[in-house]
Amino acid sequence: MREQPTGEILLQAARDALKDKVLPLLKGDAAADAKREVLMVMNALSIAQRELQMGNEPEEAERASLTGLLGQSFDCSSTESPREPALNIAQANRELATRIRTGFADPETDAHAAVLAHLRLVGESRLQASNPKVLRASKP
Repeated sequence: MREQPTGEILLQAARDALKDKVLPLLKGDAAADAKREVLMVMNALSIAQRELQMGNEPEEAERASLTGLLGQSFDCSSTESPREPALNIAQANRELATRIRTGFADPETDAHAAVLAHLRLVGESRLQASNPKVLRASKP
């Protein structure tokens, strides 16, 4: 069991303190820059909190999707440390981008629908962490 308070609770407390105690003190034109900075920090805290809540699931889903798209032949383990997974997501995304530029996912290809599904999965996952309001607004 984790110590209390958890990281998630600490992030919420920090965000609440900025919102309820610091932000109201920043008034007038001279405080505009400081207010923007406080809002940026609050947004960063919210993103970190949502990422903690989501856990490793989005990364694992992206890794599985990339493995399906790139096949088992794509292995970046030679540059990996022993503790990291065999499929490095950043390298795999670079490889996918290279393949897309060469026509791998053009509309007439078999991979087209799978690549679109992958990009939707990754896009929704990133929005869920960075701006979930966009996802809620786009759902009927």
